[in-house]
Amino acid sequence: MMKFFIFIVILILFNTINAQKNIKLCAWNIFESFTTAIKSTYDSGFNIPGINLSVEPNEFWENGVVSLTTYNCDIIMIDPIWILSPDLNKNMHNLTPYVKDEIDKRIASDPSGIYGDIMEDNKLVINKETEKEIYGVPFILDFGVLYYNLNELGSNSPAKTWQELEQWAETASISVNNDLFNRKAKYGAQFTEYKEYYYNFVEAAANYGDNDQFTLFESEAKGAVDTFTNLFDNDILNEKAWNQNTQLMESTFCNGDVINMRNWSVFYQYMKNKCQSINFGITKVPKHEGRKGETKTLVRSISIAMTKLVNEESIQDVAKLIEVITSEDFMRKLMIDMNFKEIPPYTNLITNNQDYCKKVDCNFYNDLMSSLLTKPIGRFNKDIHFNDIIKESYASIKEHYKNKKSDSEIINKLYSFFDDRYIRWSDMTAIVIGSISAIGIVVTIVIFIIILKNKNALVIRRSSPLFLYIMLIGILISFGSVLTYIGKPSDLICTIRPIILVLAFGLSFLALFIKTFRIKVIFDKSDIKVQDKYLLIYSGTILLIELIVVGLWTYLDKMQPDVVYVKTNMHYYTCRNNGKLGPYFQLALIVINAIILLYGCYLAIKVKDVYSDYNESKVIGLSIYGIMICMIVQLIISYNNSLGHTVIFIIQSLMIILSAVILLMFMFIPKFWKLHMTGSSANQSSGNKNSSNRLPNSNNNQNGSYSTKSEKNGYINMQNVESDYYNNLAQINQMGNPMGNSMGNSMGNSMGNSMGNSMGNSMMGQRNNYYNNMNSSSESLGNYYNNGSNSYNYRSNSKPDMYSQYGY
Repeated sequence: MMKFFIFIVILILFNTINAQKNIKLCAWNIFESFTTAIKSTYDSGFNIPGINLSVEPNEFWENGVVSLTTYNCDIIMIDPIWILSPDLNKNMHNLTPYVKDEIDKRIASDPSGIYGDIMEDNKLVINKETEKEIYGVPFILDFGVLYYNLNELGSNSPAKTWQELEQWAETASISVNNDLFNRKAKYGAQFTEYKEYYYNFVEAAANYGDNDQFTLFESEAKGAVDTFTNLFDNDILNEKAWNQNTQLMESTFCNGDVINMRNWSVFYQYMKNKCQSINFGITKVPKHEGRKGETKTLVRSISIAMTKLVNEESIQDVAKLIEVITSEDFMRKLMIDMNFKEIPPYTNLITNNQDYCKKVDCNFYNDLMSSLLTKPIGRFNKDIHFNDIIKESYASIKEHYKNKKSDSEIINKLYSFFDDRYIRWSDMTAIVIGSISAIGIVVTIVIFIIILKNKNALVIRRSSPLFLYIMLIGILISFGSVLTYIGKPSDLICTIRPIILVLAFGLSFLALFIKTFRIKVIFDKSDIKVQDKYLLIYSGTILLIELIVVGLWTYLDKMQPDVVYVKTNMHYYTCRNNGKLGPYFQLALIVINAIILLYGCYLAIKVKDVYSDYNESKVIGLSIYGIMICMIVQLIISYNNSLGHTVIFIIQSLMIILSAVILLMFMFIPKFWKLHMTGSSANQSSGNKNSSNRLPNSNNNQNGSYSTKSEKNGYINMQNVESDYYNNLAQINQMGNPMGNSMGNSMGNSMGNSMGNSMGNSMMGQRNNYYNNMNSSSESLGNYYNNGSNSYNYRSNSKPDMYSQYGY
């Protein structure tokens, strides 16, 4: 019985042991001093039922994604830049479905914002349409710092700028020999692999100027390239430094063969125990002397990731384990251990923590954190091409270093990867286009003054001066809008550019459109009101709708400065929609304006045969066709990124300028020519001719019909109506004068003239009644022409203001 009992107990213990999941965390060997502390902290109240955690220190590899399978790790410590490795997907699990909610809570509860920034480095952008995937969770913070050998520097202080480093290197007494790998290096940084080079590059770019929002393609990036080439050319950074990774360089520094070393703060405690032969210090990395602000310290996280050695059934449990050992409560407990001397990702844990600050220089780390360069990876990896750019630029800088001298071709090639490309004011292209635009603005202002000065001239009055003013304002804005394409795009420029373009198109083209609309309404004999005030309401409503769309676009999802990527050495700045709503607002504006343009073309076709001495139907039509062609070309070009920013700028600018020039040429030059030929008098008209010269050879309107093409469309040709008006007047006068002369022989000139005039007026009244019926109007023809305010003067035979009723 006893044997059976013992057997049952052993069996239960065996099953219990086998039911436990043994999860192995592979820690970097530089953290060997506190691997036991991680295990003991987990077992002291944080353990997850059914999961046994073991922690083993392993040799630090630069690419842990590749080496992790060597040690059979379930979870590993990683540098976030490893996430960019092409081996990522086949070696590591995506943690997003399991930890996202917890990560979001941690980000929301961090007042410093650091946790959210370093999380950006632990995410991978698969494509711009999908959300970033989480592959690592921050465990500790790591800072880029400068280690310096006090024995070699002597009384000299560590360099605060690259220029101070170069000056010190010129005068430093350092043993030099021809053995490339045994001579001392004045400065060492990590360039053996492009990902290490990337950290150095971003750090140097951030400390080149005072632009804290720099991108991968800025002048700061070119400054970083200059910094590195100077170090190479002056032999400050030599082969010894070039060919060593972070851990190997740490050993070289401890041997005294590297005097100044850029490396990571996580090596500090490790080196204090290892580098007993030298006296060294630690400080911020150098900055460019042109930067006025404090040196920006690059920060990365040492993160915990899950390998694909974890089977599908265990992923959720292991993800929960990662949540636990990276939590704030876990880190608070771990910091009590005397061997843990690193900085947790929860910066509030070191604030006023006197016990912890006795073993760690909290003042130094607080100073570093006062000016941090966060998201060294995340700030760029939204561009899925930046990895290729860094790789190719690294190959170029390596090629430059091997040449041992400055090669302008290689340097230019390097610059091409990071060139801050946009249309600068100093570019010849910008100067030429800007000058053309400026000339256009001056010419438009001159035309505006001429129109104002001659606003009472018949040719101007019949063209609706109010709408001419509106059109000229729109043209002025059109010329001015070109200038928003010059200079580096900013948030302000990207915000106001759509508003300016809508105003330019709305004021200039809608004025043209509404004038065409009025011609059609008049000759359609429609009941639609087309006086100026109503036309202003019609056009104003359309413009208001467009402005509302632009306002919503700006408020909800405005355009932002961004880099358009064409290839690794071809990219440029522009304003574009990075959100989800922006493209829909942009499409809405395109559709609205396309409808207006198409309807404008329809109107132009319908009224193209309506003409008189002063109506503008033909030139309006030509203007609409020209503008539509320009807008189509501009739309096509705006979606063709491969042409390059200079070509796109030239074509877009010329299309805008050409649209404005078309309006000026067709809508104003003919008016000025007639103004020049007839003078500026309000009473002068090109149609003011002697009535006897207007007698027709035959009366084509005996039956009240007009044999013109426009009649087929139901229109009345205004010139025929006008000519018929004059012809009838002339006929009446010719009939009245002989009768008056004949009667004057017997009754006196006075009575003859009186009867002649009376008979003429009576016949003219009958003729007017005929036109009234034809036009379905109760107004006399004279009132139709003169708005009832200025009756036709038969004696002076001056031509009436035939469009004043409609302000046309």
